[in-house]
Amino acid sequence: MWLKVIIVVVVGVSIYRFFGGKIPFLDKSERSKEEHEFGKVEVTSECAVCGTYMTESDALIYQKKAYCSSECLEKVK
Repeated sequence: MWLKVIIVVVVGVSIYRFFGGKIPFLDKSERSKEEHEFGKVEVTSECAVCGTYMTESDALIYQKKAYCSSECLEKVK
């Protein structure tokens, strides 16, 4: 009797997971703190000259300050 119940539960969970279902207590992979529901969270910086915000991957770094474009960087030099 218990063997049948265990087999039905295992088959049911397998089918549920096969079709993309997730079981919270079985899924150990949690999102990292840097992930958001839309993807990875990017850090923003403010331009030292004009105050425009941009992602750190787009920023130009010069003497430990972030600049949004080469025009703003030229104003400093």
